[in-house]
Amino acid sequence: MQSTIAFRTAQVEDLPAAASFWIAMYEEAGILRESDFTPDWRARFVEYFSQRIAGGEAQYFIAYQHARIVGTAGAMLADGYPAIVHGLRFGYIFGVYVRPAYRGCGLATSLTREAIAFLKSKNCRRIRLHASAAGRPIYERLGFVPTNEMQLTH
Repeated sequence: MQSTIAFRTAQVEDLPAAASFWIAMYEEAGILRESDFTPDWRARFVEYFSQRIAGGEAQYFIAYQHARIVGTAGAMLADGYPAIVHGLRFGYIFGVYVRPAYRGCGLATSLTREAIAFLKSKNCRRIRLHASAAGRPIYERLGFVPTNEMQLTH
């Protein structure tokens, strides 16, 4: 199957599909549901990432087969604090999601490598991501290590 899958950077017209993959990832992990957001979140997603991509501060990567998107991963430079205050570049990988029928073929690993390469090309000193239980082994093989980050949910 992987021999028929290709990779490319996303174009603005791909961002609505990337939003669908992003929310599918959160819903599958049981973190958020689309109903948790305001009805216009998809338009704001597309607008935000269109601007960040145009500014060279973000990129989405797409895995596709016969023009059908089967996986995505996003990468962006951290904005705001602490990056501005410390003067250090940090990166964030997000939205790594592969359609269930395409899992186990190394697509998430390949997409994450693309995201890492983008952030390294931007001289990021640290790259962070939030890992699902299924994604953790992939990220650990790529050199990511757990940190002391905690979260309060209400």
